[in-house]
Amino acid sequence: MIILLDDAYRTGCGDRFAGHDVRFFPSSITDPRELGRQMRPAEVIGFRRVLPFPFTHDLVSGAADLGFIHRSGSGADWFDVPYLSRLGILVAVNSGFNAPSVAEHTVLLTLLCLRRPLDYIESMRNGAWMRDLDGPPVMMLGGKTVGVIGVGEVGSRVISAMIGLGARVLCAQRDDSVRLPEGALWSDLDTIIAEADVLSLHVPLQPETRGLIGAREFARMKSDAVLINTSRGSVVDQTALVAALESGRIRGAGLDVFEDEPLPPDHVLRRMPNVYCTPHVGGAGIEIVGRQVEGTLANIDRYVRGLRPERLVNPGILEDGTARARLLQ
Repeated sequence: MIILLDDAYRTGCGDRFAGHDVRFFPSSITDPRELGRQMRPAEVIGFRRVLPFPFTHDLVSGAADLGFIHRSGSGADWFDVPYLSRLGILVAVNSGFNAPSVAEHTVLLTLLCLRRPLDYIESMRNGAWMRDLDGPPVMMLGGKTVGVIGVGEVGSRVISAMIGLGARVLCAQRDDSVRLPEGALWSDLDTIIAEADVLSLHVPLQPETRGLIGAREFARMKSDAVLINTSRGSVVDQTALVAALESGRIRGAGLDVFEDEPLPPDHVLRRMPNVYCTPHVGGAGIEIVGRQVEGTLANIDRYVRGLRPERLVNPGILEDGTARARLLQ
């Protein structure tokens, strides 16, 4: 079996797939045509992260034997999953593996927006002793209302952390049968948007969540509210967000994800004083890297041995018999 892996998996791979043809593509690959060429003979592909170019059908249209794709991380939105499903290609991810790290990053961005520590740090580096900053006042998280949209692996951890820091937490998602951490309350999206001092997003990118927060929602938010997004950039209408930030309609934003990644070097969000941006690193952490590598390679190993992979995004094609791999147990 030909197995194509991101070079980041080389060390962890070892001799795990002895007897198979294991090939590697560079983690820094930027040419989709070269990737497509390498993918053509592959039967299994392991991606480390979303690549810096769009997924297009021609990447896989010539890969007649490709039966399984696995990507580290929680989302499969880089792929056209319906198209892959029509071809019979199974897709799996490492859902929830990086949840502790993303939750920590969410709290970090929240505190950066409210407490403005970078401004104090910068003033100290410049030799000043500036205890009173110009601009929006420093605010505590304790006593504030935090709205959490999406109560999955990340959202539930964020809820517990916010409650632990003294915040009132209101939550919303389509399936409200999920058990909330003690102290959190269910509410509806419109109420949360109107009452939240911090609005934190933790939903997957799907047709129904694309543009979930747009001009209408920003118009209803408090003027001193902040938006935190560590889920997917396109969950927010980025043009409407920029307008709300420039006009002072909301206090600020903490963003780890963007509509287009990498965020262009000259993008206005990079320069706005009321925005704290990071380059989609919420899931980073040396502790997470090992889990992601092992989760990916172990799942590929299951497929190679004829076992049903875990954490499938499109399990229906196995159940209806349209998957290319029909002998999985």
